[in-house]
Amino acid sequence: MKFVFLLSLVATIFFFSQEAFALNGTYKSFFSAIDYPYSNSADGMVSNTFRPKFTLAPNKWFSLNVAYALSANMQNTPVASSAVAGTQQKRDYRALDLKSSLYPSPISDTSHVTLTQNLDRLSLTSSSSSSKFNLNIGRQPVAFGSAKVVNPTDVLTPFTYQELDKEERVGVDAARMNISLGELSLFDAGYVFGDKFKKSKSSFFLRMKSNALATDVSTMLLMFKRNLLLGLDISRSVGQASTWVEAAYVFPKYFDLNRDRSQDYFRGTIGLDYKLTSSIYSYCEYHYNGAGTIDPKKYFLLATQVPYTEGSVSLKGVHYLIPGMSYEISPIWKLTGQFLFNANDLSILNNLLVEHSFAQDVFIDLGTYLPVGAKSAMVQKSEFGIYPKIYYTALRLYF
Repeated sequence: MKFVFLLSLVATIFFFSQEAFALNGTYKSFFSAIDYPYSNSADGMVSNTFRPKFTLAPNKWFSLNVAYALSANMQNTPVASSAVAGTQQKRDYRALDLKSSLYPSPISDTSHVTLTQNLDRLSLTSSSSSSKFNLNIGRQPVAFGSAKVVNPTDVLTPFTYQELDKEERVGVDAARMNISLGELSLFDAGYVFGDKFKKSKSSFFLRMKSNALATDVSTMLLMFKRNLLLGLDISRSVGQASTWVEAAYVFPKYFDLNRDRSQDYFRGTIGLDYKLTSSIYSYCEYHYNGAGTIDPKKYFLLATQVPYTEGSVSLKGVHYLIPGMSYEISPIWKLTGQFLFNANDLSILNNLLVEHSFAQDVFIDLGTYLPVGAKSAMVQKSEFGIYPKIYYTALRLYF
């Protein structure tokens, strides 16, 4: 009923103010085959998502943004196993939300066909006439960091590494204010609401961005679920290459009087990208994960620690090298590859994707995630060795 009321309201405004109203969106269909280690059969999953987006801007000072996603999914094994494919983002930072499951309700461990919904955007933006002040209230994307693959400062809604659709960051309930302090300087502050507006589930951030000596520098203080993060993000051009350094130091349970200081951890990423030719783009990152361990036998112990339960850390090792490249074969064909290499246990998560522009605003993808690493049924010997192999195709339409 809430969504029906919202659509009726938007439709009414549309008829009375068509010039200020815009409608666009996407339809995406994914078919994936998931091959789990130590399994004699593969899981199949089909996901279809229709995501219209409405924008209402009656004048240059105010705008309303709404996006709603309706997804129909079918899998040959119970729905509980499909989450392993990395096709769902967490929705931790939402004070109130629509009921996710439309069919069946609730979703059970035996559900093979599901219909879900996601009110992913519902925000009102107000801007000053000089564009020096911007206030955004409501459901919106909030993300930080300039690194390409692993963002240490992005702890609210990061993508998983086997996420099939990384185009839209999941919306969070927030009040965010930006104030321009100059041509290349910005003050950014916001409060992100957690479940039922509880302080213990919410987040608050202050960020200052400036430019000095042709270098963008961003410093940040972020409180999330009673944990404190101090972040630094630096990026600049060096010759014809772009470089970046992104780092975060986290103090878990910062306000607890008897907190264990030995649990504090540091994460950092350094990288560069370079266009080798007019059709070949490449990049490489090194990531240090101070929350991880160099001993694969201890990976399972990390699951209950704060970095993994509240800090959105998912990598289990310490040292990672991440090269990537894209090759534009022709104006309608593109090949991309990325390799996430755990330097401690020598395991690799390979991601390969072929993209074809079938028609204007219509794309067909063929991709795979192929893990390589030592396997053992008794004791874990590598991080990515126990990951499933994923093969998928996608049809993406934009309107």
